[in-house]
Amino acid sequence: MKRSLVAAILISLAGQPALAQKARSKKSDPPAKPEVQQAAPKADPVTEYLQKPTDKGYRAARARLDSTMAAAPQDRRAHVLSLFVEHARLDEEVDRLYAERDSLDNMAAFGLANYLLETRDFDRAIALYSRLNATTPKWSCPWRHRGQALYQQGKLDEAEAALLQAIETRQTHFDAYVWLARVQRDLKRYADALETIKTAFKYKGRDAEDPGKEVKDDEDVKLLDELLLQNMVQPDQVEAERNKIIRAAMVPKRK
Repeated sequence: MKRSLVAAILISLAGQPALAQKARSKKSDPPAKPEVQQAAPKADPVTEYLQKPTDKGYRAARARLDSTMAAAPQDRRAHVLSLFVEHARLDEEVDRLYAERDSLDNMAAFGLANYLLETRDFDRAIALYSRLNATTPKWSCPWRHRGQALYQQGKLDEAEAALLQAIETRQTHFDAYVWLARVQRDLKRYADALETIKTAFKYKGRDAEDPGKEVKDDEDVKLLDELLLQNMVQPDQVEAERNKIIRAAMVPKRK
């Protein structure tokens, strides 16, 4: 967890009593003797863990939060802090796995890379995809996902090269075409992008993967509409042209 985020959490929770030990009333305290140094207040284990995550610190923070939530289920602040603690714990585990990346098998490395991609940790994701590209060059998926990561970093030429490699490795790789069309659109190669998205529809539902899981919310259709407009199709003709392209793509190929 980033230090700036931890600091913001701690500042927002400062002065609130639910997880901190309550100070004794000044009226009940005996007068302090000048020559006796007062003991420092015991640190809150949740604060300690968020500042410096360790296995021991996690167990202490988890115990404090579980105790607080059991004693005061209505204390929603404890529930929120629990989310931050678990998030920090997950970050620890990801860092540990990445440090041990050379010992991961290909599927584990691919899964970790996909998690890093989803959390926008692009540099580490690309490093893992690159390793898979080197060790399993005929596996299309790491090429496709590497292309996505590079695209999201704005490295369009490198993204295009990776996506073309994914397609060369598996010609029917539907979502690789969709990502390639996005790259070509952003490179302002609108004619190329339109041809690429047309090809994507030829393989939609014919690829090994479920297109609904790879491309969500009709993003492929929306991209097709956008590219038709970029290629000077009139707005009132977009729907008809789109339907014509999709119908043509659905026609079975003759053997």
